[in-house]
Amino acid sequence: MLSRVADSLYWIAQNMERADSMAKLLSVRLVSILENQDPLLGTENDWKEVIEITSNKEDYQALYTQYDRESVIHYVGFAKENSNSIYSCIKIARENAKMIREMIPIELWEVINELYLQIQKFSFSVVRTEELNNYFKSINEKYFLFQGIISGLMSREEGYLFIIFGKYLEVIRKLACTLDVYYNQKRTERFDKEGIHYHYWSSVLSSLSGYDSYIQKYQASMDPVKIVNYLLFDDSLPRSVSYSVQQLVNAFQTLEHRQVNGYSEKLYAVLEELNKEVRCKSVDQLPDSLHKYCQRLQSLCDSIGLAIMETYYLGEISPR
Repeated sequence: MLSRVADSLYWIAQNMERADSMAKLLSVRLVSILENQDPLLGTENDWKEVIEITSNKEDYQALYTQYDRESVIHYVGFAKENSNSIYSCIKIARENAKMIREMIPIELWEVINELYLQIQKFSFSVVRTEELNNYFKSINEKYFLFQGIISGLMSREEGYLFIIFGKYLEVIRKLACTLDVYYNQKRTERFDKEGIHYHYWSSVLSSLSGYDSYIQKYQASMDPVKIVNYLLFDDSLPRSVSYSVQQLVNAFQTLEHRQVNGYSEKLYAVLEELNKEVRCKSVDQLPDSLHKYCQRLQSLCDSIGLAIMETYYLGEISPR
């Protein structure tokens, strides 16, 4: 396969996954503000978390003076100056899809192109909160369609494997970053009320696409340790870190015909290192704090991205 095609497929998968996860995070945050009576929700610290999960704080502070609802949503959702905004991610995905239109299903191009045209026309400044939430949900719905087309129409050849690389590296990176921010926040003052505790952790699960399956498995028990273990180590959750790591390993083994050649040794080594990190089945078994563990996962994802770039001669791969 030409490296330019592999490169484009990687970028399409990574940026579409990133756009979907940010839209979901913003949607969940808007619903939390609408539904929850916690007076602390919607404060500057609350919106600052969104920047910590999705963006670079220094870049944000260069453009805005405070962490308020309008500024954060504009920066994460629509700012052209933010290379990782939803707008920028969809634009990058479209540019890469356009370059290889003859190599992907026409339906895949149409979904990406429709998303791009949709976000160009959307006027953030004149809509109500409910309309804004509906818009972010529409991005999530388009992403489901995007994934369905890949699942149903993409041939399982080399190109498909680079889509797997792009998607699941982003899933792991974003999940680790989200848990690191949410779990380690000093929010004990919120947990005095059971309703607030439940709403807080249900929002965490919803932002990571794990709420419904968690409730089916554990009913209504919002135990932070159970939640973290579920998101990190449960192989039955198709967006858990453990499941995602296995997808990366399987993609590598298929691409390399279950061999390790000289040019792929570095990628194999760092994938094995990541695989070892998910062999424990509980946060209680971690040698370090959850914060250090999440930081290590993100660092390994960055190393794997660079190794993929070097091994298969791809273009620059952004860590965020």
